[in-house]
Order: sequence, then structure tokens, then C-alpha cells
Amino acid sequence: MSQDAVNKNKEVLRQSILAGRERGHQCGHSHSQLLIDYTWELRAKKVACYISFGDEPSTNVYLKHCQLDERIELYVPRVIGENLEWVLFTSEQVSHPLGMSEPVGSATELPEVDLMVVPALAADSTGNRLGRGKGFYDRALEQIRAKKVIALVHDDEFFEAIPVDAHDAPIDAVCTCSELTQI
Repeated sequence: MSQDAVNKNKEVLRQSILAGRERGHQCGHSHSQLLIDYTWELRAKKVACYISFGDEPSTNVYLKHCQLDERIELYVPRVIGENLEWVLFTSEQVSHPLGMSEPVGSATELPEVDLMVVPALAADSTGNRLGRGKGFYDRALEQIRAKKVIALVHDDEFFEAIPVDAHDAPIDAVCTCSELTQI
């Protein structure tokens, strides 16, 4: 398949998923509970996780759980130009012009984590994820060695296969509203 065809297929899928998200999902905090269990199973001590906003699967309860667990170092991203930088999580946040909350504090070099939780619009059973198209997490995963990478999507956003590019970073697991699937 040509690069143009892949890009077109990705954009069509993005638009379809965003339209579905506008209709809403009833996941509540189910992603967080599955992530809490997965983090415990992995015995993860160092975690990088996005702060959810808008129509993204919620990480709110998960972030609070990790913050209260003194065995876990929790890092959240902040957008700097075309990249993400990582900050030790606290409740202190500011609003980014794109709408998401970002941490306040000094950036930390984050060469390795036990678990990285990334947002996605779609994921598939072979370890691919589709983001919003800016490449922030693909670039972050080039710089951070994550023992496990998990993408969060809603149940209807987990597919058998999705279009991918060579630069798309793979994932190790997918967390939907109802289950966590290791690839």
C-alpha cells in the first residue's frame, strides 16, 4: 500500500473514531481499575502516563492511585514544541493552549520506565496504535525505554488491524473499557 493510501486510511479511521467519541462512551473509571491491577502485576515502580482530557479514556483515578502509592514514581508529559518532556506528577497543573492539563515543575530525564501508558484513538491485536497524528508519543517512545507500553482505547476502538507507518511505535498491551489484552 502506498504512503498516500496509508495516510488516507489513517485519516478516515481517525474521523470515524472521533465521531464515535462525540456520541460518548460509558466507561467511567474502568480503564483506571484495569491499569491499577496491571501495574501491580508488573510490580512497576516507575510509570509514565498521560493526563486524560476531553474524549480520551480516563486516567484520573489511576494517576491518583499511583500518586498515593509511595512505591511508584509517576511521571506525566508536558508539550514542548514537537516533543514531550516528563515531570514528576503532583496535583499542581496548568492548562495547555490545546486544552489538556500539564504538570508544573522541573522536567526530568526519563531514559527508562517500567510502564508507559499512552493515549490512542485506535489499537489493534498485533501491537499497533493510532494516535491523533502529531507523533508526540511515537517520538517519546524513541527516547524512553519502556519495559511495557499500553494504549488506552474504548471497546469499539480495538481492531484486528489498523493502518500503520514504519515510524509508528509498537505497543505491548491494549486496555479497553472491559478488558486488558497483552499482545
